[in-house]
Amino acid sequence: MTEADVIEQLIEFMNVLMLGVSVFFTIVSAYIVALYAFLARAGGILRLFAFAFFSAAVAFLIVFFQGARVQHAGLIDTLYEIDGRQGLSPAGQAALINSASGVDANIEMVMWAVGLGFYVATFLLTFFPRLILRAPNA
Repeated sequence: MTEADVIEQLIEFMNVLMLGVSVFFTIVSAYIVALYAFLARAGGILRLFAFAFFSAAVAFLIVFFQGARVQHAGLIDTLYEIDGRQGLSPAGQAALINSASGVDANIEMVMWAVGLGFYVATFLLTFFPRLILRAPNA
């Protein structure tokens, strides 16, 4: 695999990652609309089923992101091998700097934090909507 191939794959990886993030936000948005429109009046069994379905969709995305992370690490390792043999162009060096400086790790950490926050929020809104949405007495 050449450096150009690896750089091309890293760019495609970013496209796939952004697609995964957009799918996640689409799923969360659709679930929140369902909470507002239907689940607020639904019984406990239907809420449990809806949240289980939502959880399964999120679990599939987590598996997808874990696979993408492993693939990304392999591409970065390939760049290190190429760098050791013949050196890298500025584009290859920039990819290694992103990886070594923690930019990639910071993006992953933010994705996990946002995902966990949304998951906890949807759990609370699904099973405790009146408690969460109660307006303070004025």
